[in-house]
Amino acid sequence: MKGQGFLTFPVMPDLKDIVEQDNIAFTRVFKDKISGYFLIDIKNQVMKVLGLNNLKKYYDFSWSYERIITGIGEGTEYDICRMIVGIHRANSIFLTDTEVRRNEKSKRYKQQLISETIEKIKLRLYGSVYFRKKSLFRGEEFLYYPLPYELFAMSMKMNELLGNNNKCSQLYYGVVYNCLSALSLLEDNLLGTAYPLCRGAIEMYFKLLLLVSQPELSDWYEKFRMFEIKYSCNGTYPKEFSELFEKRKCESSKAKASYLHFGWVDSIDGYHEVVNERPYSVSGICSFVKIKNEDEILGLKCLEKLYKECHAYTHGSIQTAKYPVLHYFEISIMLYYIIRETFLLLCKECNVEALVDGHDIISMIDRDFKVLYDQYQNRSTENFEKYYNSASTENI
Repeated sequence: MKGQGFLTFPVMPDLKDIVEQDNIAFTRVFKDKISGYFLIDIKNQVMKVLGLNNLKKYYDFSWSYERIITGIGEGTEYDICRMIVGIHRANSIFLTDTEVRRNEKSKRYKQQLISETIEKIKLRLYGSVYFRKKSLFRGEEFLYYPLPYELFAMSMKMNELLGNNNKCSQLYYGVVYNCLSALSLLEDNLLGTAYPLCRGAIEMYFKLLLLVSQPELSDWYEKFRMFEIKYSCNGTYPKEFSELFEKRKCESSKAKASYLHFGWVDSIDGYHEVVNERPYSVSGICSFVKIKNEDEILGLKCLEKLYKECHAYTHGSIQTAKYPVLHYFEISIMLYYIIRETFLLLCKECNVEALVDGHDIISMIDRDFKVLYDQYQNRSTENFEKYYNSASTENI
């Protein structure tokens, strides 16, 4: 009828068209980091293998007005794509473009990538659910690389376990706090600033190893920790501390500040017989722990070496190196040794299995550490230059 208006509704797009447009968008978002066709193929297979019911365990598909107005959503496929890209790029370090393409055509490699992506999805409630949608500084998404991702999940599990009253809880908290902070900086490509936190984590880790092996030290450690707090508040040394300083075992050490931080080592039997230089210091504790535990604890020599190298970032003017992947290597190696052992110690103390959400996280990190460490052993200026000038990284 003339003049009569009719309401018209937009034609709803076909589901197949939506999927195709989404895949085009994912290809565009990750175009500088991975082959688009390869990415979509792996993503589709991952989602097919898991199925909707399993995906619902790890991603919230529910609709709500709150999610609409805040723009906060799970971004399921985007998150899965970031996992795929992270694992694939971690595996591809120092490979030639030809070798990378060969992997992308390999059925065996594809199956491995699908399996490891599903593995990461199953850790997601301790992992990427906490990650940023976008890094503060442009660069590689190192936190989605296998080892850092798993170390983050382990740290979050420790954070959960520390709800109990644990022995040495202050040191456990300190280790977890510093490790999560360093991983968060790795996520945002604030790489140089992660080193002081790693250095602090190493210091607390060595103290923790001592106190766990000799629980009777806890009271002395706590006494000196309270001395530090009182000194921070008042700016003067407590009377009891000054009396202990006058009776210190290493009389050649004249610095009260050093004794304030490490005077509790005087209560360790045989400590001063083993540590002849700078006993009231981290290096002194490191020397003692290394001598007493070298055959039992992984990576003590490596941690000592990397601890010294952190000095340039902690006290010097270096903030970042020419090759960001070198930071990824060093930070991951330090945190692997610290988090792995601390996690095992805490699980033993809490009388729980060393699992994250039912998964054997130790086997995962040991497997992925081997890949990373082999790459680290092959580091060279030539390999770094090739890596950053290859077609797959030219826009990183």
